[in-house]
Amino acid sequence: MVRFTHDEIETKQDVDGQGTSYNSVTDAGDQMTHTFQDSKKPDNESQTCTKHPQMQQDQYCDTCDVTSCGACAFESHRQHEVFPVSEIPERLAEKKKMIVAQLETVKSEYRGAEHSYEKRKELQKKSYDQALNGIEEWSTKLEGQVQEQKNKLVNMVRERKKLHLQEESKIGRLIDDASSLKEAIQTIPIDHVSDWRKIKSIESKSTEISRDVRNMGEIRADFLFEPVPNNGVFGKLKMSAFIGGEMIHPTQMVHVHDERPANGTIVLICFNPIDPTGEYWRYSIMNSDVFAPVVMSNELARAGVYHLILGAGCTIFIVKPHDSGPCYDSVDSVLSLTIDDLPPESWITCIASRQLPTQADNKFAVLTRNSTVLRVYKLPGEAVSLIDMSGHYILGDVTNMGYLKDTFACIIRDSDDITLFTAGDTSKQCWFMKPPSDGMIPVRISHTGSFWLVLSIKKDTKQWNALIYETTREFRNICYEGTYDDLQDIPVSISNWKADVFVSLANQRVVKFTC
Repeated sequence: MVRFTHDEIETKQDVDGQGTSYNSVTDAGDQMTHTFQDSKKPDNESQTCTKHPQMQQDQYCDTCDVTSCGACAFESHRQHEVFPVSEIPERLAEKKKMIVAQLETVKSEYRGAEHSYEKRKELQKKSYDQALNGIEEWSTKLEGQVQEQKNKLVNMVRERKKLHLQEESKIGRLIDDASSLKEAIQTIPIDHVSDWRKIKSIESKSTEISRDVRNMGEIRADFLFEPVPNNGVFGKLKMSAFIGGEMIHPTQMVHVHDERPANGTIVLICFNPIDPTGEYWRYSIMNSDVFAPVVMSNELARAGVYHLILGAGCTIFIVKPHDSGPCYDSVDSVLSLTIDDLPPESWITCIASRQLPTQADNKFAVLTRNSTVLRVYKLPGEAVSLIDMSGHYILGDVTNMGYLKDTFACIIRDSDDITLFTAGDTSKQCWFMKPPSDGMIPVRISHTGSFWLVLSIKKDTKQWNALIYETTREFRNICYEGTYDDLQDIPVSISNWKADVFVSLANQRVVKFTC
């Protein structure tokens, strides 16, 4: 780049058409108006500058693509790329040579790029083939795993169907036994003590047959497929009987699933009932007693933190969640108690945690099949008392129970009424809680600390209701009315957190309302 200085130009002394002498370009600039316009056509033939007639346009500004005299170059093209017009041939020859060399280099680089591109194309084809083969292998493996899972589930269904056929066969045997007992009792005289003993024996067998038939006739939605998020194939399919749910925190509910036919476990799933996708934790309890039902307390026992009480077969499970402060983040411990003195073919049928009028308590009561004893325990698992209930023939038909202070509220199979007992050294039947209308069958009951909360079903109209009774048993109101279309929409359990009530349906959907 050429840069001009004042000293290089001021040595020029010429006279303009009016005879004015200029000693420097600066002087001339001070006394005349700038009228010069640069030429737009640079060529090698020098022309006179219209602004400075005494000077030739012998400079070329490559930045502006114009020719100019030295003075104009200094004034108007400072810091530009300026060089003498006379150097253009030499510069063009050099540039031409450089461009030719550059094009030769491009040609050479193209040959290398072409080779690289062919190599890359070959590698890409190979990678595409590998990807397609990998997808095919993965798909085949996945299909195999799905088929394997399908076979497992099909076999499981067949095994369950076989059990149902066995139950059907057992029902037939029970009917035959009932017929035999009926014939036998007709032949027994009614004269002596021995006859009394024989008839009592037949009565006991008849009662047992009646209970077995009713148990087999009970409708349960206990064979469901549920997709569960996991690292397996698409989401592992499982078979599960949904037992019910219980609130343990304002934003946490625990659902209990019986998966023993599939994997020998009882599964607890803690989640947000308002947002079912917000799962907190899962916990599995091993239990191989597949034929006995799983039951859960429809209230919470409390000793510092809330405890879930479950029963399966002859075993009581006391589940203590881990309190992290803002919520229960896992299971802290599970204590198991086994009831050793149960008669044959007996199991836990009901568990109820005790409530006091103003607070929860740490006691819970257990009912068992074919037993006339009501067992009371205290957390963490200490046996407190055995209450003889032999005077109450309906004890074996209790399907759900609430426990308030010294009062037990019992739901009796196929009864519209809820029967209440007081329990001290001896027990007695106290009174009944009547439904507000006929046909409302109670299925779950618990005490909130303020009132009795009852879940009832009206089968003929496929309706269900949440009912409130005063602690003193008077009916207060229906606080919610719902409907169901099939067994998947039927309500399974009811729970509350203060005034908020949560009803879990068979499809595990939760209905929330306020009483």
